[in-house]
Amino acid sequence: MAPKGRRRGVLSSTPLEVLFFLNGWYCASYFIIETLIFIYKGLILPYPTSNLILESFLLFLYLGIEVSRLFLGCRGNLCERKLPLVVSLGLTIPAGLLAVYFLLLQTYALRLETVLNCILLLFYGLEAILSCTALITLCREPTY
Repeated sequence: MAPKGRRRGVLSSTPLEVLFFLNGWYCASYFIIETLIFIYKGLILPYPTSNLILESFLLFLYLGIEVSRLFLGCRGNLCERKLPLVVSLGLTIPAGLLAVYFLLLQTYALRLETVLNCILLLFYGLEAILSCTALITLCREPTY
C-alpha cells in the first residue's frame, strides 16, 4: 500500500490503448482484404504458384505476429507491466518488415495494397512512439 500523501496514479496510456483497439480492427480488415486480393491475383494474373504459396504463408505469419503483438501490447498497457509491452514493441519489428515486404517486394503489388500497407506502417510508427513513452512512464514510477 502506498504511504499516506503519495497515491499512485494510473500509468496506462489511453492513446496507446485506442491505437491498439483501432489496429485490431484494421488488422482483421487488412487480412480479409489481402486474402481476397491474393485470390484475385491468383485467378487473373500470371502468378507463379510457388510465389503465391509463399506470400500466402507470409500473410498468415503476419496475422499470427500481429495478433500476438496486439494482445501483449494491450495486456502490458492495461496491467502496467513492462515485459509484455517490451515484447509487443519487439514484435513490431517483424510485423513492420512484413508490411514493407507486402509494400515493396511482393510479386505483384496493387495500388490498394500500397495504400493499405502505408496505413499499416503509420499505425506501427505511432504505436512504437506511444509504447516507448508508456515504457518510460512505467520505468520512472517507483513500485511500492
